[in-house]
Amino acid sequence: MIESNGEPSQRRLGNTSAYSSRVQEAMRYDKLPSSAYVLAMTILNAVAQGWTEERWKEAQQRTLKTLNDQPPDSKITHADAANRYEQTISCLKDLTLWPW
Repeated sequence: MIESNGEPSQRRLGNTSAYSSRVQEAMRYDKLPSSAYVLAMTILNAVAQGWTEERWKEAQQRTLKTLNDQPPDSKITHADAANRYEQTISCLKDLTLWPW
């Protein structure tokens, strides 16, 4: 969503700033697993672009397929998830880092 003067909308900037702050807080307190960091950064980009979850999934098809094909990591929370993708999304939701 671009306003008439070409600047990103204030709402999108606010959403991006809020999401970035939550990521930084999770990292500061060592709550964001390193395996979820890259995915969180792709979500930050999606939030900045104003993308829907569906658009984000399209852009991340390769990464999401790889995560779907991997077993969950037994060393982090949600080890009972069906695969690494579901585990990562559950971790992000716990940290309020899932914007959709």
